[in-house]
Amino acid sequence: MLHRKLVGIAVLALFSAVTLAAQVKEMPRTPIKPINEPKIVDINSGTETDFVNLGLDRTVAKKIVDGRPYRSKRDLVSRQVLTTEQYEKFKASLIARRPGGTTKKKS
Repeated sequence: MLHRKLVGIAVLALFSAVTLAAQVKEMPRTPIKPINEPKIVDINSGTETDFVNLGLDRTVAKKIVDGRPYRSKRDLVSRQVLTTEQYEKFKASLIARRPGGTTKKKS
């Protein structure tokens, strides 16, 4: 008799646990951003400090700012602002948006 009661309680506990688990909604997971995630800087609008924070020298950062505007980030090498080695190191952190935007509006 005691054995039946224990089995009944165990079944009831298992059933209620499954029922409650089915009713609990899973919270949406937010993506984990690494602390040291590389920052992306626009070479046509970034400040000298932004470039220095990437790891470039202040003199190189000043050359980038003074040489604006750029059509592409590859212009940094063709205009001899960065060496090829520097460009390869930092190209993932640099973008070149065109100043003023060239999007067409529908009429």
